[in-house]
Amino acid sequence: MQIHEWMINYTRQTEWIDRRGIFLWIAFYTGGLGGGLYLVSLYFNSLWGMFLSWLIIAVIKGGAHLIFLGKPLRFWRIVFRPGSSWISRGIIFVLAFTVFAAAQMAFTYWLPGGPGEAVFKVLAGAAALGVAVYTGFVLNTVRGVPFWNSAMLPVLFVLYGIMGGFGLAALIALGGGDVDLAAAETGSRWLLIVNALLAAAYLWMASGRGETGRQSVIEQVRGSMAAVFWTGIVVLGIIIPLVIGFASYFVGEVSAALLVTGVICEVIGGLSLRYCILKAGAYAPLVMVASQPAANT
Repeated sequence: MQIHEWMINYTRQTEWIDRRGIFLWIAFYTGGLGGGLYLVSLYFNSLWGMFLSWLIIAVIKGGAHLIFLGKPLRFWRIVFRPGSSWISRGIIFVLAFTVFAAAQMAFTYWLPGGPGEAVFKVLAGAAALGVAVYTGFVLNTVRGVPFWNSAMLPVLFVLYGIMGGFGLAALIALGGGDVDLAAAETGSRWLLIVNALLAAAYLWMASGRGETGRQSVIEQVRGSMAAVFWTGIVVLGIIIPLVIGFASYFVGEVSAALLVTGVICEVIGGLSLRYCILKAGAYAPLVMVASQPAANT
């Protein structure tokens, strides 16, 4: 048997992050952000937040997915495989959210407080949670990439999305919208701490998944992705928003410009997290599989 380079070496996946894969990265992030914002908006009963989350999922995430798939007129075929594909389930979640959230906002605007509003809030909320969580399951089911094989990944994606939702809710409050600014800041502040601990635990567990998992972690902390990891995730995504958040807590009210800066940093951090996770994903070498026939002969 001829031995190829990819059989014996750490081989980074490129389909889901390089070239057109950039649109999948955007779709993965905006799904978590939009789903998280909708759940946060339900908590605040913020119609502005619901509308913004609908735009993020239906327009930005949906558009990015269509561009990545390359044949938008055939994408509907994906929805007929929900029993075997998390991508199929994800598309169904997106379509369901687009319909249910639109109906819910119509009821909230014209017939608030009625049974129709309550029913569609539940349906749209469940669909939003599905949109936020399914990308973690998509990656988790790729068994050939040890770095992605973690039950923590869906949880991490959902909580990062909700954290970003609290950040956008704070911007809505700053703009005079229907959100409690102090509550939005509090939610964002505590989720920053939780997500930082979860991200660290995820990397620690991934480093124990064989040599390929360990190599994926090394690529991020001191390899080719170190600049994105330390600058995007750690400094901009965690440290700066935490400093601003606790300054607001201990010192009192901070300027609107500083709060906006913190939210922008959170968004960059969420984008950087998904970029590093997709970019560092690598296939385990097939050396044991390749060598087995030779041993039998």
